[in-house]
Amino acid sequence: MDHQLIKKNQTVTYRFLSQKRLKEALDLIGSMVIETHKSQLIDSHYNLEMTYKSLLHFTVEGFSDPGRQKIYNHLIIDLYSLSDQVYLELLLRYGNGLFYQISRKLSEKNKPLQDTLQETLLQFEKWQLTTGGTGTEILFEDDLNENLSLLFETLLTQSSVWNDVDALNQLFLESSLPWHRLSVLTSALTIQLLHHFNLTGIHFLFSLTAHQNIQVQSRALTGLLMVLYRYDQRLPLYPEIRERLLLLMEKQQIPNLITSILIQLTRTHETEKLAKKLTDEILPEVARIHPNLRNRLDLDNILGESFMEGKNPDWENIFSDSPSLMDKLEEFSKLQMEGADLFLSTFRMLKHFPFFNKTDNWFLPFYYPNPIITDLLKNETGAFNNPQLIQGMAEAGVLCNSDKYSLILSIPQMPAAQKDLMGQMFMAEMGALSDIEKSDQLVDPEKAALTITNQYIQDLYRFYKVHPAKNTFDDPFSWPLDFHNCWFINELFQGTDLLDKLGEYLFEKDRYREALEVFDLLSEKSKPSMQLLQKRGFCYQQLGNYEKALHMYLQADLFENSQVWNLKKIALCYRHLKNPEKALEYYLQAEKQSPDNLHTQVSIGHCLLEMKNYAEAMKYYFKVEYLDPKNKKVWQPIVWCSLTLGKFDQAEKYCRKNLEENASQNDYLNMGHIKWCQGNRKEALLWYQKCIKHPGNSLSEFLDAFENDRSILIEHQVDEADIPIMMDQLRYYLQNG
Repeated sequence: MDHQLIKKNQTVTYRFLSQKRLKEALDLIGSMVIETHKSQLIDSHYNLEMTYKSLLHFTVEGFSDPGRQKIYNHLIIDLYSLSDQVYLELLLRYGNGLFYQISRKLSEKNKPLQDTLQETLLQFEKWQLTTGGTGTEILFEDDLNENLSLLFETLLTQSSVWNDVDALNQLFLESSLPWHRLSVLTSALTIQLLHHFNLTGIHFLFSLTAHQNIQVQSRALTGLLMVLYRYDQRLPLYPEIRERLLLLMEKQQIPNLITSILIQLTRTHETEKLAKKLTDEILPEVARIHPNLRNRLDLDNILGESFMEGKNPDWENIFSDSPSLMDKLEEFSKLQMEGADLFLSTFRMLKHFPFFNKTDNWFLPFYYPNPIITDLLKNETGAFNNPQLIQGMAEAGVLCNSDKYSLILSIPQMPAAQKDLMGQMFMAEMGALSDIEKSDQLVDPEKAALTITNQYIQDLYRFYKVHPAKNTFDDPFSWPLDFHNCWFINELFQGTDLLDKLGEYLFEKDRYREALEVFDLLSEKSKPSMQLLQKRGFCYQQLGNYEKALHMYLQADLFENSQVWNLKKIALCYRHLKNPEKALEYYLQAEKQSPDNLHTQVSIGHCLLEMKNYAEAMKYYFKVEYLDPKNKKVWQPIVWCSLTLGKFDQAEKYCRKNLEENASQNDYLNMGHIKWCQGNRKEALLWYQKCIKHPGNSLSEFLDAFENDRSILIEHQVDEADIPIMMDQLRYYLQNG
């Protein structure tokens, strides 16, 4: 069978079950269960179908059964369970990609978890006795490393591990395996559960959120939230899940940590956009000003004493040639402080090292002391031979673990000068970063967990987006990640605090459709405030739904402290809804509160223009010109109002100013109209030719625009009978020109 067909049918089956379309689900499962050739699964399907038919029969016949709903819910659970088994069986047999290749390889060995676990732990204990190592500072032997990788692959792909919870408890709660190895194994369990549902597995992840090591518990909590999102639609069927959720929320700091993780996961949808912005906008601009940057910053001597003591004061001025770059860099600095993933584009190409050929290394924390790094840098003599540098990197939260390994792996390949420069800069920056992060953690104990979860999410993102076999994964970062719509989130957060923060985050990131969904939920939970109504209105406005936006702004206007901003938004919506009279009414109210606001003056002028009150409109445009002499865009409407009022000399004066400043096709068209209205047909034809020949314009577009202005020309004594003659003359000029 085809892998894609199996996955498609699996998705459809789960959708049918979530929508309680059991007949359709049974039919689809029935067509797939035959492909397994497993008599046990075929019999299970037959029995469930008979049970459902009996339930339907008794319901239709009108038999009263107080336990019917319980039976119905249990039937859905059984159908989910059967579906899980059927599709797992088919995917293990026919599935493509890394997970199913590993799974088939391990299935052939048929080695129980307990055996793999005992072998690994015995080897580790033997290694400890013979070397005195703790598992952090000395490289493991090849055999032990091989067994650790085998254990990772077992937990990653074998659903049978959930049949031996005692072995899992022994591994995670009783063994002396170092924390970084347990962190990797926690990732394996998470990814397996993201592939295939298992109730026992979810309960085990719950238990790991209470692990004594903060790295393990942080990864377990992050993984748990992703798994719960994946299976949210079926979770209400399991009352024990709700109980564990409520118990989890009773733990100190957990609610805030969960809120932060959910926002971190939501933020991943912006990673590719940020990477593209960095590649397409920031780096090319830096490259453009690079020679100037080198000279003015004295980069060749950047490692002198003055650099170590303070920043170069010229840094504030080098961007005079490119002020927009300074704004972008400030924006990126802010995003970095928020925890945004800014380094994907930088390190995407540095995942080709053999280190990443082992799947478990994609999830290995960057720790200190680190034998892998020590071995990689054993021949280094400069800054990268300094243990303080590696310790600083391990403690810094700027890069995720995967990118830190990528950076270190690339060091031996760098030219010596570049290597020394980078090492010195790292030494200077890492100390400062480490001090800041340590002080932050003293003030906010949750800071350490937040750093771990953010780095871990970025590690996961790189695995799913950059791994050579990424196209064979079911990528969780391609899911909507609309946590506000999840049952389990509503169970966790009965109040509105999470929705407030999530909505605000989405709103600030211009993700208006998602923000609107959150704001709508908030409005259902409590009486909406003026600010919430305005934000809902703004979301609707950005999405182009001006009727609903207007409705929200009008409701917000009912509050006592009516704001100029709100009045102008109401007016804007009326303008978009082709009602300039009502728009003018609200702009005039805004003008009373803020008489010299340029935006309001221009908007009033626009409304009057749309109402064809050109004389009054021109007064407002002249006022804007007076208040803001540098505003050259106001010349366009002044030209048009002057033309329509027959003030041709004034129209020509401002039109020529436009032509001298930044001529557009409209300016040429207007000048042609002005000349014709003044009786100068020959000159009018020359301006019309220029209009048509303007880059991006054409004869057909010119004729459309001209037709819109026909009534203005006729009103100012242009003979209507002359218009087709002039147009044909224009065509001859163009043909001969």
